[in-house]
Amino acid sequence: MAEAPITGRQLIRLQVLWGLFCAQARLDAKDRGARLGWVAGAVGRQIGSFRELTAAEAKTAIDAIQKHLPPELLRRKRPPRRLAQAYGTAGRRGRDDKEMRFADAETWRLLDGLLAKLGWTRERLDAFLRSSKSPVRNGVIRTLGEANRVIWALKGMLRRAEVLPEGTGAANLEAEVAAR
Repeated sequence: MAEAPITGRQLIRLQVLWGLFCAQARLDAKDRGARLGWVAGAVGRQIGSFRELTAAEAKTAIDAIQKHLPPELLRRKRPPRRLAQAYGTAGRRGRDDKEMRFADAETWRLLDGLLAKLGWTRERLDAFLRSSKSPVRNGVIRTLGEANRVIWALKGMLRRAEVLPEGTGAANLEAEVAAR
């Protein structure tokens, strides 16, 4: 009796996990040979495509990749629908929310990640928030709307920094922010 082929969900899970694994190991996720070789080693036979895997082999490969990834990457709990909507809409112009939400730990983690990409410290952020070009009125982030406005401003700065010519990134970005 023939074994069941890999399911669509297993195929997607395997591809997503491979991308996460490559990001952690600093490998090229698009290197097909490396991907097939790694999975072939995990299942114990050569394959030419993930589609050649059986459901049992796909489970073995998924389990093998998951052993190399931190648990927080494997299961990310989605926020409730209303909170997810607030993450995307709080702080927009013309939007009058009846419910005020305070900035949560996840929002602060995102802000810290943006600060790290910009090379900023918390002190630098505080100086920006007190400047005349601050996206918040009182220089303090309390609500999700205020946090979103700061996040959008920092993301814009990152986009502009990536467009700048080679060798001018951080210095010009600091000068641009200071000039505002």
